[in-house]
Amino acid sequence: MELDVELANKNFMHVIITDNSIPSCWAATFVSGCPTRSGRSLVWENLMNIARSERLPWLCMGDFNQVLRVEDKLGGMVPSQNSLSSFHEMISECGLVDLEFKGPKFTWRNNRSTENFIMERIDMAFANAMWREIHDQAMVFVEAAIGSDHNPLILNTSVPLNKVGKPFRFESFWVTEEECKEVISGAWNQGYEEELMPLVCKKLKRCKEGLKEWNRKRFGVLRLKIAITKDKLIEVQKRLENGFNPDMVAMEKQLINQLEDLWQKDAMYWHQRSRIKWLQMGDKNSRFFPSLYHPAETTKPNYETERQRGNMEE
Repeated sequence: MELDVELANKNFMHVIITDNSIPSCWAATFVSGCPTRSGRSLVWENLMNIARSERLPWLCMGDFNQVLRVEDKLGGMVPSQNSLSSFHEMISECGLVDLEFKGPKFTWRNNRSTENFIMERIDMAFANAMWREIHDQAMVFVEAAIGSDHNPLILNTSVPLNKVGKPFRFESFWVTEEECKEVISGAWNQGYEEELMPLVCKKLKRCKEGLKEWNRKRFGVLRLKIAITKDKLIEVQKRLENGFNPDMVAMEKQLINQLEDLWQKDAMYWHQRSRIKWLQMGDKNSRFFPSLYHPAETTKPNYETERQRGNMEE
């Protein structure tokens, strides 16, 4: 997939996306709406200018800083009819349709309490008829709001790939759990009466089986557990659509903490499979298998040789 930026300013970025897998070529505008009425009017005018000149299938999504309907706001002042009308006129002029979404209805909140609590649906995704024709299975997912007052939008335009099996690996995040050492010790110290090498192989196999079973019970599939926790968080945030509830806010914080812990383990999981230099999680230097740990050898440059060759940079 290739992305070329055609136009960009502080309120939107217009790009051309080439998807070689379909193949297809379409336009997308990512919006960051203006908080003032006059500023939004200028953004609407720019979007209408794009619509008049754009001949490709077109997607338009982001934070519009404007609700589409009165019922898209909870708490605070009722949206003015003028602001609603100008937003609808822009959408109609551009030939856009609100895409179907799954998740919480409201995508922004002010994180205040009781009578000052406000929630709005201001993050949306729209598309014209040509874009919807080539992406008829597209779905917008409203994710849980974590560390932000906005819920992120994820646009899925393709069918998920089938999952495949994976080989056993010792996961680095396991060592963050005290139970891991107990699982290994229990499997390793089981009594066997065999010669040395078959005995070591059998012990390693028992460790593998024990760790796999412990991982299944303790973590399940890590990504699945993250998804389940996020689903719980989304449900809690949906309940907050009925108004401020201190119990729901407390539960929300608890789930966010759980997610952050799972994400840390997930980052360690992928770091173990990655050679990307800038992802610095650091080695845990586990004591479980000290005999299997071999520090990477470092090759020191021969500065004298470099000087002789005249290649040394001062």
